[in-house]
Amino acid sequence: MKICVLTVNHGTTPYAELLLASLLHHHPDREDVRVVVLDNASTDLDRLARFPSVEVVQTGYTTDHTLTTHGEILRAAVLARPEYDAYLFVDCDVCFVADGTIEALAAELTADPDCFAVQARWITHQGEELQPTDNAAPVAYVRESIRNSPDAAWPDPIEYSLEIQLNERVHPFCALIRNDDAFRRTVEHVGLSPAAVQAERGGKWWDTLGLLTQVMKTHGRHWTLSEQGVVHFGNVSWSADWAAEKAAARDRLLAAYSPEAGLGEAAREGVGEDQQDQTDE
Repeated sequence: MKICVLTVNHGTTPYAELLLASLLHHHPDREDVRVVVLDNASTDLDRLARFPSVEVVQTGYTTDHTLTTHGEILRAAVLARPEYDAYLFVDCDVCFVADGTIEALAAELTADPDCFAVQARWITHQGEELQPTDNAAPVAYVRESIRNSPDAAWPDPIEYSLEIQLNERVHPFCALIRNDDAFRRTVEHVGLSPAAVQAERGGKWWDTLGLLTQVMKTHGRHWTLSEQGVVHFGNVSWSADWAAEKAAARDRLLAAYSPEAGLGEAAREGVGEDQQDQTDE
């Protein structure tokens, strides 16, 4: 299976460095895996210079956009690279901890023809498994005003609620997605960005890949949770405080995956006791 790994770097290059170091360590000499960093004008890309096999592409976006650019960037990258059998969407704050994780995801995807995506398990940097929907707010409240032209007057705003459908999507933090006709048509015509549906009886909101997941259901397709887990720090591009809280664990893992180090005690400390068996594989 020819796979393109796509990750979006949004001013979080130290995490992206760990992602690449761990990915290449656990998947050496994989000629059928191409890794592309889609960068939003980060200022410290020299940190990635030690990965000559990795392609770094500027997206045209910066780190200052108020709306999420993740889905649009992934959509453009997929449409520009149609030759792959599958795409591995992976957040830049992920660390691979087991040999052959990508091969295992590919085997699980191949084994079920009706499965359009396989999502890895989310392991925190403390070594605990986390459900992507844990602690999610069930409802959001919106107050908005829409005008039909730049010179039109703003009408009075309307208010409505949206049910948050976080448990109704494959999560892009680490998901291998089959590149077939249904997927490509959905990417082209619907996209991968968050989406909201307004309705008097209660609107709904889906995060990145959420609407894709719903459309794929209309094709009789589903996604599945893998047996494989990866460390996912989570939300480091949204909050500088959260990123700083997790930096020490990130740096311990980064030291373990440095060219001068093997996977010894530093890696064990970095991912927590629950992940020690995986780092030994």
